Amino acid sequence: MIKHAFMSRRHCRNQIGAGAAAAEFAPALIIFFLVILFPLINLIMFACGAGTAYLCAKQCASRAGTQSTFTDALNVVQQESASFVASGFGQFAKMTPVGGIGGSGINLSVVSTPYGGGTAIQSTANTPLGAPATPNTNTYEYRVDATFTVGPFMNMSMIPWVGTVPGLGVPANLNFTATSTAEFPEGLNQ
Repeated sequence: MIKHAFMSRRHCRNQIGAGAAAAEFAPALIIFFLVILFPLINLIMFACGAGTAYLCAKQCASRAGTQSTFTDALNVVQQESASFVASGFGQFAKMTPVGGIGGSGINLSVVSTPYGGGTAIQSTANTPLGAPATPNTNTYEYRVDATFTVGPFMNMSMIPWVGTVPGLGVPANLNFTATSTAEFPEGLNQ
């Protein structure tokens, strides 16, 4: 009889505790999703977008460096930018170009540096050199300035603390610079 009374009291106590745990589970789950999981997914997507935008800038500079004229370099950076934006990673990151030549998000300029040291001179963005290059006294490189916007994977703008953070609640602007040596400096003014 004593054993039976002890077990029934214990059984009642477990049922009361189980109900309280079930009542706390739903709010805890909502807090977990809104505060931890969804922002983490947005941060992972933001890192993917930043890597894609950086790779786009590096690839544009690399491809521009191999072109024989500045006009060809402008055309190839626009094509590269468009292919990165349309790629799977670009679409996943909601990557959109901001400004640039032809709306590509890319500005291309030439940097001239004297061999013996001195001040480097950068040309106006998206315009060829005004005078013929002098490869005997200067080294020349293409400079790519890339500007893209990366949007959040999940729109969290309605959450008070997270909603205003770029990359989590609102789109983030990313700027990258990459350079590459101009292999054909005699074509930089064409």
